[in-house]
Amino acid sequence: MKSFVIKNKHNMCVTILDWGCRIVALQVPDKTGKLIDTVLSYSTIEDYKDDEHYVGSTIGRYANRICQGKFKIAQNQIQLTTNENGAGNHLHGGINGFDKRYWTVVNADDSVLEMSIISPDGDEGYPGTLTVYTRYEVCDDNTLTIHYRATANKTTIANITNHSYFNLSNRKHSIDQHQIKVEAQFYTPLDTRNIPVPPFKKVVDSTVFDLREFQQVSQIKKKIGNINYHIEGNGSKQLQTVATIKDKETGRKLVISSDYPSLQVYFGNYLSGKFLPFQGLCCEPHYAPNSPNIEGFPSVILEPDQEYRHTIKYHFEDF
Repeated sequence: MKSFVIKNKHNMCVTILDWGCRIVALQVPDKTGKLIDTVLSYSTIEDYKDDEHYVGSTIGRYANRICQGKFKIAQNQIQLTTNENGAGNHLHGGINGFDKRYWTVVNADDSVLEMSIISPDGDEGYPGTLTVYTRYEVCDDNTLTIHYRATANKTTIANITNHSYFNLSNRKHSIDQHQIKVEAQFYTPLDTRNIPVPPFKKVVDSTVFDLREFQQVSQIKKKIGNINYHIEGNGSKQLQTVATIKDKETGRKLVISSDYPSLQVYFGNYLSGKFLPFQGLCCEPHYAPNSPNIEGFPSVILEPDQEYRHTIKYHFEDF
């Protein structure tokens, strides 16, 4: 495994591993100039080989869940591998998703790193050969931008995101003192397997899922746990703010923007082993879980004459 560091003129630096094309450190200077790592990470590089929590990784071909690994393209039934114990779902790309493979560096300089992977036809059950590029760029305004591109030689599906666990505090034991705001009026009701159920879009008004104003994580983490939000207006794939996380102790704020139509918010309640439950907070812009099977959700179909393109931005500032 090899790691690569990109940085800006303010010494914000991001360390990326070729195993899973994953962020293993995201260090941002505080008000005094001291670097604070804002993501959870393992203590050694070797620990990532046995990672069960997708820590910092690039997720694909399909982020989140597909019920029983089944969906149709035209009238053809597709069966993917199923790898979520107990639920029988296809989760985060399957048994050997993008997080469990080596990526190839195709472009690198002081502030940019681009990696690529080729997923062959039939990989985890997916039709078509999919070629994916993930480009990380650190900008001088303390923003980390991630660009995804992908093409396929057959009609297939694609849904790619990053699975970093954010913790803006210095001690990293808990996210209880964090506050979170999500720019969404609708959420997706989920069953016990975390699969969407009708009605697939519900208003957040008068529910615990209403995060349109900042909420203390300690008050909502167990009530919410893991939920998908609909980002209105992103059918046009415009970059917009989707969530903000802040930590009063460090005065650190993270503003997350994307052009994806959904945002998965996960409070890390399933973390174990090297980590504690609720030690990190995931905000994953992507397409909603089980989208290939839900009429009316934005399409995840990728045709051979199309290019998959999406962007996520993590902007850090003090408050």
